[in-house]
Parts: sequence; C-alpha cells; structure tokens
Amino acid sequence: MQLNINKDVDVFLGNRIKIKMNNCGINVDAIVDIMDNNSSNETKGDVNLVLNATNSYLYLSENRRIITDTINLQYLDNITTAQLIHDKGSAGFRLSNDAFHLYGHDFGSLFMENIFALSKFKEGTLDFSMSGSLKEYDGIFYVKDTTILEYRILNNVLAFINTIPSFITFSLPSYSTKGLYAKTAYMGFKAKNDVFYINDLYLDSHELDIFGRGVASIKTNSIDLKLNLKTDLGSSASKIPIVGYLLFDKGSVSTSLNVTGELSDPDVDSLLPSEIIVAPLNIIKRTFLLPQHLWEDGEQNASDKQNE
Repeated sequence: MQLNINKDVDVFLGNRIKIKMNNCGINVDAIVDIMDNNSSNETKGDVNLVLNATNSYLYLSENRRIITDTINLQYLDNITTAQLIHDKGSAGFRLSNDAFHLYGHDFGSLFMENIFALSKFKEGTLDFSMSGSLKEYDGIFYVKDTTILEYRILNNVLAFINTIPSFITFSLPSYSTKGLYAKTAYMGFKAKNDVFYINDLYLDSHELDIFGRGVASIKTNSIDLKLNLKTDLGSSASKIPIVGYLLFDKGSVSTSLNVTGELSDPDVDSLLPSEIIVAPLNIIKRTFLLPQHLWEDGEQNASDKQNE
C-alpha cells in the first residue's frame, strides 16, 4: 500500500514501512523520543522501517540544523542505523539498547555554518565523534584549515581584546573584513540532560591561541566559559624588536576571560583586573630599560657574527 502524504512525502506499507522524503525537515528531538520509548519497551516489536530523504535537514534548534544531500535510516528489532551525506562529508550512526555511536568526517563550511548558529566560515573541514546514551554522552568536534568570517562568541571576545592594554597593539582589525584563519580548532565535551560540559577547548591561529573550558546549553541559551588567550610567538608583532620587547618581553602576552550570559550573545570580561592596571606600568618600565635591551641584543648579534 502506498500513501501519498504530500508532494514531498510518500509512505509505502508492506512487510516493512518505507518512507521517502524530499526537501523536508526532521525534528531530532522527536526522533530521539521515539527511539527512547521503543528501546525501553519490553516487547520486541516486528516493526521494520526504512527512511530515505533527499535534500533535507535534521532540526536541532532555532538557527541550528544538520543539512544533508541524503539520509538513509533503518530500524529493525530496536536497532537503529543511519547514514548521512552532504557534499564530501559523510556520517554514520548506530543505536542499540540505549547506547549509540555517531561519527562524521570531511564536512565543509556550509555544513558548519548550519550546525554552529550565527556563524560563517570559508573553506575548512569538520570531523566529529560522539558516543554514550541518548541522555549522557561524550563528544569531540575537530575543525581544520578554516577561516572564521563570523562567529558570535569570537566576535564578542575579539571586541573585548581591543579594550585590554596588554593587547593594545594586538587588535585584529582585519577580522571584520578577512576573518580569522584557524589552523585547527578542537572541542571535547560531555553532554548530560541537554547541558554541554566543555572540558577542552582549543583554537590555534597565527595571531593568537585560545584555550578554554566551561558549561553551555543550547536548550536554555546559556554559557559560562573560562578562556585563556595567548599571542602566537610567530606573530608579526613579536618579531618587531622594539614592539616585541615592549609587549612580549621575549615571551607571550596572555590574559584570562570570562564568557557568560546568553549563548547567542554572551558578555565578556577579564578574570584578571590587575593585569589591565599593571600592564601599562610594565610597558613604561620596559621603555626605560629599552636602550640597555637594544645594546644587549647588539652585543649578542656581534658575537654571533664573530662565531660564524
């Protein structure tokens, strides 16, 4: 028997239920509820279901969705498997006895923009892995070789950086026009009851490195994140002798930030207020010592040349 629900959905009834969809949205929470109910049912049903969807998406929350070229899902004897493809990226999913594993690799910038709300990327790839129960699981996101053109949390963090004296010459004016290139970005987390406990957050770029950990919830649109920002020793500012000495002192400038409030538009403030006060005094002190510093560097350079 065939049921034509509408022009985008067909249902075939026989020895198995087969659903074909095109240009549709699928609510992930609703699917999880169905899987949860079926897996907890003591009676093993004879339901055999197959779902094939093209050019559709999985709805996660407002502004967050998993876009796909194809979705193929199979359900039999309380075991669910699924395969998802978008462009060059592919993912696999398996759920049995309330234990699941999800993995994906080689997803592009358009996929990332849809899964990470209020964001825009240029090039790059996303890999991910999650495993556990539907209510509690561990996960990893790994992004490489991308340019972050727009990301709300990063926007607010960089805006705050511009107000810190330690970074007064280390602003990123090109971010608004060219974005921030990230060689790698990584997040390890544990999710429980719709709350993400971020135990490891890292972004590696030429201009600065970002480390962090904290708690976030998409459901309640909240975040409480502690970040440590450190200048890259290979940055152009640290290679300029005078500026490098004044600001970097042959090392790197770092500061700690607190990111709290709404996940969609968080507040940012410093965890080290004393740094904001002390930094200009340190710069003045180093200015007085600058001639000696240059003289020491000159002697070192002369010695190096004699030894060549």
